[in-house]
Amino acid sequence: MASSSYEEPSDVLKRLFLPPKDPSLTLSSDYQWLVLTQEPPLPSISLLAKPEEKLAGIRFDPKLLSPSRLDYATSLALQHMVTGDVQKMDLPEDSEGIRYIRFHPSRPTFVFASKVKNEPLLELYKCELVENLWRMKKIPLGCRRMNFVSGCAYQFTAHGGRLLVKTVPANWPDEPPKEPVSVGPSVQVVAKGAADAPGRTYQDLLKNKYDEAKLRHYLTTELLRIDIESLDVKTVGQSGGGRLVRSIQCSPCSRFLLVALTTTFSYSVPISRFGRAVRVWDLDSDGDVEVASVPVDDEIPLGYDTCSRHPRSFQFHPCEDHTIIHALAADGGKSLADPFEGGERDALYVQTLDDRTLTLENPIKWVGLEWRYNDLEFTESGIAMIDEYRWNDRMQRKWMLDDKKESKTRLLWERSWENRYDSPGEPLTRRGKGGKYLIVQPTPTSIYLSGSGASPNGDRPFLDQLDFAAEDIKTTRLWRCAAPLEGELD
Repeated sequence: MASSSYEEPSDVLKRLFLPPKDPSLTLSSDYQWLVLTQEPPLPSISLLAKPEEKLAGIRFDPKLLSPSRLDYATSLALQHMVTGDVQKMDLPEDSEGIRYIRFHPSRPTFVFASKVKNEPLLELYKCELVENLWRMKKIPLGCRRMNFVSGCAYQFTAHGGRLLVKTVPANWPDEPPKEPVSVGPSVQVVAKGAADAPGRTYQDLLKNKYDEAKLRHYLTTELLRIDIESLDVKTVGQSGGGRLVRSIQCSPCSRFLLVALTTTFSYSVPISRFGRAVRVWDLDSDGDVEVASVPVDDEIPLGYDTCSRHPRSFQFHPCEDHTIIHALAADGGKSLADPFEGGERDALYVQTLDDRTLTLENPIKWVGLEWRYNDLEFTESGIAMIDEYRWNDRMQRKWMLDDKKESKTRLLWERSWENRYDSPGEPLTRRGKGGKYLIVQPTPTSIYLSGSGASPNGDRPFLDQLDFAAEDIKTTRLWRCAAPLEGELD
């Protein structure tokens, strides 16, 4: 006999093929509390059947304004890391599940988004520790809807006094404009003076003006700032009316925002390579300072160590209030295997913002690199650790750069990243001032290194201390996981 609905397997088969997922873990900024959330083992059929938009290389739910096919946690518990005590919390009354847990940078407080049952709506809640008990409170946004299409809609400022939230602008239409009747062919224009470049294959690219209109409709957001104590809501003036906000970084002093805005669309590359304007917004005023204007990045050569020929990787210096760092290729971003007359292929630049006049100084070269820039981290005392790599022979270097000694670099290691047995590990980080992750320094002249410890007998994680006080760098093994087999293996 035919059934009008899907049949459920027996309890035995459910336990065998649908075991519960391991809980998701989120550690508080002070490392005292662990948030445990439980998600379904598999997405539901109704979730997979939901319509989704596919525009500019991203896929999202057009009703909920979040990445498509996301599951939500159906339970919430907090465990104290020292005592082991666990406090279970009920989800909001009308909640279908929660997601996007974000902790306050310095105290036991976190926020999360709750999916309203049977409605395409995410609501914002705050949890804080009051007299050794966690209390939950809804953050009222009025008629505003949060927008998660380009990432989590909210983040704390560096000092934690405000919560920044991306929302749909007031009086914004619920639906995008209707598709017009075609009266001619779809035309794509190549900009005058554009260079020849190999074409990569991407999914879900824009195809016409209607796709552009839809993407603009779904990505346009206004930025709200919410006082974390009073929950007063104000609009960040520079975002009034809606802007195409791609990313937001808060300065260590919590006054400035480094904002990337999408400016120019393209039919040949995804949104990550669209033209953008990088600007600094002053939260204490309506100040708006231009940092850079970057065109569409559709001329990047093929290769694994190629990059944009325009300024890239903008960020605030985590140990200075008004300093911006960015990278710029000196070789036009081409592969390191291609010949180049200059010695340096990449470089990092710094710019200082005058907080009184809101003017930005011209970029000053901070350090040059012979290979391609990869990553930048800072220690708790302000020493920079810079990674560069070369794809052709899988080599990497790590440099130490004392920011207070005229940019004098010191090589920590040069090695092949494919040699896992000889890996020195990576610097150990923890959340420091302003909520930024900084490299841990047990002494002013040393750092910790941790790694998976690959060996012929399996992975044996380790913890080392690297001391750079003397000319010869010294590494001391502090701990390593016991071998899985009996016998002496070291």
